[in-house]
Amino acid sequence: MLARRKAAIVVAVSLVICAAAAGCRPAPAAGGLTEADRTAIRALDTAFVQGWVRDDTAAVLRLFDARAVLFPPGSSPVAGIAAIKAYWWPTDGSHTHIAAFTRDIVEIEGGSSMAYMRGAASLSWEYVKDGKRSAQTSRSTDLVIMERGVDGRWRITRQMWSTLP
Repeated sequence: MLARRKAAIVVAVSLVICAAAAGCRPAPAAGGLTEADRTAIRALDTAFVQGWVRDDTAAVLRLFDARAVLFPPGSSPVAGIAAIKAYWWPTDGSHTHIAAFTRDIVEIEGGSSMAYMRGAASLSWEYVKDGKRSAQTSRSTDLVIMERGVDGRWRITRQMWSTLP
């Protein structure tokens, strides 16, 4: 009897160690994200990146919920579509053209109505104001929170990024 119990403990401990080493996670709780949700969230992110590269303000803004809030590094929160548009596309005569934008998604998790995506992005752009041009690049760690709308589509409700050296 004692030998069987020791064997059961060894097997249980071995399974825990193997699961931890393999990075296993428990299955999502009921109401968790489906593979279709993850695909839709990846498509939303692709549309976001492509909207920027195409310089399509309307396409980018359509991806946000009306209550969306940006949390730019070193700035106060930017709340609502009008404020987001003014932040990213100011009416001061300046223009930013995104030359390249990639985002590698590291994690997508959540439930049936709210999810988050974490990733790393790389940007290069040209900024023009008053005839002066400057080229810049940036790398960041990004966190995007999305909610499923009544129409079933995922939309960005919060977006935060931290620039990397």
